[in-house]
Amino acid sequence: MKTCLLTGYELASGLLPCAALYAVYGMGRSGTTRRIRMLLGMAMLYLALVLHVTGAGTLYNGIQFGMAGQWQEINLLPFSRTVDPVGYVLNIVLFVPFGMLMPMLGAGWGKLGRVAAAGLGFSLLIELSQLLNLRSTDVDDLVMNTLGAVLGYAVWRLLFRARCRADALAGRERRILLLCAAAVLLGRFLLFDELSAAGLLYGF
Repeated sequence: MKTCLLTGYELASGLLPCAALYAVYGMGRSGTTRRIRMLLGMAMLYLALVLHVTGAGTLYNGIQFGMAGQWQEINLLPFSRTVDPVGYVLNIVLFVPFGMLMPMLGAGWGKLGRVAAAGLGFSLLIELSQLLNLRSTDVDDLVMNTLGAVLGYAVWRLLFRARCRADALAGRERRILLLCAAAVLLGRFLLFDELSAAGLLYGF
């Protein structure tokens, strides 16, 4: 139960600012279809879950742990450490939905190069944030995450391209999605204090 409360707090720290931004812009009154609203909701939930699963660092991690010794946890040489097939597969699978969602942003986003660059950028953001906590920053994760985004793009082209093209986001909807994504990222970074919350729940 306490673990669920802690996870709920973590997800809420990103999703509530996103929901507030969505409400302020009144996207529901802009003629947006229900299907696209569901797509936006699922995209934001996916983003919050990725941050949870990867253990992305927060402002409070940086305050609590600092940067001392963290540079020793950086690996810049691909596949130079112990090979972890299960970890590699999980990192790939984690970013497959990312590659499937990116083309739905609309014209210009359904290109392999942009999807791969966006997947690499998002993965790099997570890896850099882990310099603020006690997790390692590994180039292997960048490679596997980017590969996952590329595979997701391939799945989209094979299975959903024709169906989803009609539901691609318009310009205003795309801007709202990007703003909501930023709200999820910044909300969790600024509002999620895991150690303090765990201390309250578990009494340490």
